[in-house]
Amino acid sequence: MNQEKIGKFISELRKDKNMTQLELSNKLGISDRTISKWENGRGMPDISLFDPLCKELNISINELLKGERIKSNKNETQITAEILTEYSKYLKKKERRKITSLLVVIVLFIFILFSIFILFFNKTFFGTMYNSDFISNVSIPIPKFSYYRGTGGMEEYTTKLKTLKQPDEINVFIDQYLSSLDIIKCNNETYYYNSRNDFTIIQYRANNDGIGFVNTIYISYTNGNICN
Repeated sequence: MNQEKIGKFISELRKDKNMTQLELSNKLGISDRTISKWENGRGMPDISLFDPLCKELNISINELLKGERIKSNKNETQITAEILTEYSKYLKKKERRKITSLLVVIVLFIFILFSIFILFFNKTFFGTMYNSDFISNVSIPIPKFSYYRGTGGMEEYTTKLKTLKQPDEINVFIDQYLSSLDIIKCNNETYYYNSRNDFTIIQYRANNDGIGFVNTIYISYTNGNICN
């Protein structure tokens, strides 16, 4: 079914009768904007309007849905069945488009709500540094687009971040940062000391369990040099 052809056909017949879109719309009890959509091929008349529209334009429903004059009525019944089948397919296709558009709107709405939630509650989202609320001098580089999940602990704090970046990429970033710090060892453990800001990184790692596409980053730190 050719919407553009039908639209042009309606437009030609309306003009042949010296009717404006507004005049035709008033006769059918609809808006002239609806007529304009039909004639521009951006919509089709509702099935309830077939009969009154065809009467105003002096055509048959067959001719309306065919988008042209039918010279012979010999195969009119056959054409009607064929065209109505096409129109039924058109309506189903239109309904699927509506459902798809609605689903897209719902998904976008959920995504926007999720983004607002993250932006409101997660201070590190879109940031490149994590700044501790518990120790004023702690500022730690983090992978971009990570978002804050929470910090727990007393004297030693562990912060959890979430990221879409993969563990291999995260580990390269972590190794580059840790290599800029002083390596200190005590109690058979290796730590990383930031002598400039006077805090120790106890652990900085990505959760590499391979579950899902969102990975967790753990950063444990404490004030001062843990080995002193």
